Amino acid sequence: MQKIEKKIINFIEKNIGWICIGAVTLIRLMICFYVRRYESGDFNADLLPWFVEIKADGGIRALEHQVGNYNIPYQILIALLTYLPFKELYLYKGLSIIFDYLMAAGCGILVCTLKKSRSVELFAGVYTGVLFIPTTILDSAVWAQCDSIYCFFIVMSLWCLYREKWSASFLLLGAAFAFKLQTIFIFPFLIAYYLLRKKFTILYFIESFGMWYLMCLPAVIMGRHWLDPIKVYFQQTEAHGYMWLNFPSFWILIGDDYDMLKKAAIFTTIAVLGAAVCHMLYIKMDLQSPTKFLSAAVWMAWSCILFLPAMHERYSYLIDILLLLLVFMDKQYTLVFVIEIISSILRYKYYLFNGAEVSEWQAVVYLAAWILLTWHVFAKKKDQSSIGIAEKSVG
Repeated sequence: MQKIEKKIINFIEKNIGWICIGAVTLIRLMICFYVRRYESGDFNADLLPWFVEIKADGGIRALEHQVGNYNIPYQILIALLTYLPFKELYLYKGLSIIFDYLMAAGCGILVCTLKKSRSVELFAGVYTGVLFIPTTILDSAVWAQCDSIYCFFIVMSLWCLYREKWSASFLLLGAAFAFKLQTIFIFPFLIAYYLLRKKFTILYFIESFGMWYLMCLPAVIMGRHWLDPIKVYFQQTEAHGYMWLNFPSFWILIGDDYDMLKKAAIFTTIAVLGAAVCHMLYIKMDLQSPTKFLSAAVWMAWSCILFLPAMHERYSYLIDILLLLLVFMDKQYTLVFVIEIISSILRYKYYLFNGAEVSEWQAVVYLAAWILLTWHVFAKKKDQSSIGIAEKSVG
């Protein structure tokens, strides 16, 4: 072997993590480039008309009235995009792809913090995994949806929460809520964390809502009614009169009478979450334990989408991300993650590529995966990640 070859190989070995990050970033970008022309039904029916209307109304000046049914901060971003000289489809996708990368980096930081590791290789592994989950690619680069935006803020909020940076955590939570109502899926975990840790005041939740309203304030300044930010979310909750929309909901096994079952579903969800919190308090669950922290967050968010009415295919996006991070913490969650991600792929396939609609057997498998996660979170007494850290400390 020549000296130059040895130097190159040594350089690669010493910098394999950074090389992986660079390569993954480029390859993911290439994939996004090759699917850039795909136009989803949502883009043609909603996103494009919104863009055209906002641009015709003067960009930022269009904030004086509601365009579309997404919250005001996303309308602000669309308004800013109208000033750029690129195709509407590419602008939407480009915005979401930028947040894909930010979210992947945030996930890497969160896992490294939970595992008390400074390993670039670990960060690169998480970063790669998040960017190459099929649903993250399909959501932004194909569908032109923006779920990576609110999920990025949730991931960073959890990172700050674990580090006991309370104010920063709740401000980031407010930013997530400003973009998507689905941020409420993580709220039950925060309530449980508040009750178990007893480390911060409940007044921080007010800080979150303050941040949410602050991000909507430009539209109010432009002339919108001060209650408009609240009205948008109320309108969203009444947008779909179905118990489920292409999602393997628990209610597929019961029925689709929305008027009769809607309130029953809401109270069922409250009962499930309430029972879980009571159990966590009874056993004094250690939510500062890295795996328990993440697994409890996943379980509570998943319980929300499983039992609430009117859930649809993209609402499990956050679950896909957090379950992947949980696999990096403890491999025993791999089966649950695999079932979740396959289910997500099938749901995206149905909407984007005319695949088969969600069936009862998929709902059964999905429920079984949730039950398995429940057993891992609540029945197991030992946190394997904590054991591993303790063993390393002893060694």
